[in-house]
Amino acid sequence: MNTLKTKINDYLSRNCVLIFAFITLLIILFHTPFWDETHAFSIARLKLSEIFYLTRIEGHTFLWYLILKPFSSLNLYPYSMSFLNWFFCVLAIFVLWKKAPFSPLIKTLITFSTPFLYYFAPIARCYSIGILFLFLACAYYRKRFKKPYLFALLLSLAMNTSVMAMIGAFYLILIYIFDLILKLKHRTFELKKFYGVLFIFLACALLILAQFVNLRSIPKDDYLMVLSSVFGCVIFPQALNLFPLILHTVTTVAFYYFIFVIFKNTKRGFFFISMTYLTLFYVFLMVYSGNHWNHYFYFVYFIIFFWIFGRKILKIKFAKGLFILILVLFLFPNAVLEDGKMNYIYSSKSKLIANQIIKNNELKEAKLFALDWWSDIYPGALVYLEKNNIFLYDLHNRKRNSFESIKDTFLIEHELIDFDEFSNYLDNNSYLLVIDSPTKLKLKNITAIPKENGDFIFKTKNKSYYLKLVDFSKDTRMCIFKIIEI
Repeated sequence: MNTLKTKINDYLSRNCVLIFAFITLLIILFHTPFWDETHAFSIARLKLSEIFYLTRIEGHTFLWYLILKPFSSLNLYPYSMSFLNWFFCVLAIFVLWKKAPFSPLIKTLITFSTPFLYYFAPIARCYSIGILFLFLACAYYRKRFKKPYLFALLLSLAMNTSVMAMIGAFYLILIYIFDLILKLKHRTFELKKFYGVLFIFLACALLILAQFVNLRSIPKDDYLMVLSSVFGCVIFPQALNLFPLILHTVTTVAFYYFIFVIFKNTKRGFFFISMTYLTLFYVFLMVYSGNHWNHYFYFVYFIIFFWIFGRKILKIKFAKGLFILILVLFLFPNAVLEDGKMNYIYSSKSKLIANQIIKNNELKEAKLFALDWWSDIYPGALVYLEKNNIFLYDLHNRKRNSFESIKDTFLIEHELIDFDEFSNYLDNNSYLLVIDSPTKLKLKNITAIPKENGDFIFKTKNKSYYLKLVDFSKDTRMCIFKIIEI
């Protein structure tokens, strides 16, 4: 039995990272980036000062954009960013297998969990690189006094990948500084090195402050949505499909049980996990409601806690069994993901939409307007379109490509459109691109009258417009209307 167990553990240790890399690489090859990925790629083309400006409302510090910058400048879309992100995530899993104090079974469950397999590896966002630096910090945690500059640098780099990574890194920094002060008190650490570590953290703090001056807070009318989101996720992401009651019950029981055990066993660990979770809760409640990929950081910090502080706790049979049960639950995407989110991530139509426009000869010299922001049209399809010298106009008649400054996007997305004012920018060759129906656009003071053939009539107090449907695709659900004032 022991021989069989040893062989299984050896097999997992040798092959799990490679299997994970292969599966996620296949997912990438069949994945069209959704608009959040495209948006990040577009931001990377901006000037560094403009990137710093955007971090106040993006919630993601600059490092991911800086790494993407040379690839974005060459317009190597989308595989450059996808492969980079994939590499960082695979490297993070490699560090987990080499350095984490977990059994091969636990490492396997973490490796093939929903967050890593279905999101962090295939979706090109800033989160994988943040997790890599956090995992590297965990790997060097026991050597943090022997290699203080390296440990400080890893935490500082993690803080500059995203707010989600910043939160946990910040509390690890506080714990580290506290431990260094105790060592100085007992004269077991050099004062010169202590000042060097403080200098690294101070430089990091100034860099963070420069990026988050006048941080955007969540609009007041979104609070009910935020409350619903936060109270629906307990301590882990929402589960609206497969056995959500089981998942919520287990994670809730685990949360209170682990908090009790943690408090008894490790005060530093209690400080880290409680403050990290409370800060995540505050961010989701008061700043940004978060999507399921943001909520995954509850899971990430759950792992990091046991990696650094929870070795003694996992020697308790009940605690270890509960820990493994949670990891098993996270193998099931339908139990972890919010309802419909799997399709939302992997069913991006941006490339199909671009092809629909490119193939329509009538649109080659036309003036194309896309008024719905944060969609597969804008910025999703725009990266593909600009390679064919096709550009979109916004409601202010600005011709845009995906790499122009988008500092005002967050204002535009909440802006109600006055169609009469918008019509001043139209000419005889103007077309409107809409997903599903123009009635879903954010318009004010307008009556929309659908016609049997898919056309629409828009009536305002002053004018009337005829929207003639010239193209529609069932695959993309995009309607293309020619706009005629009547």
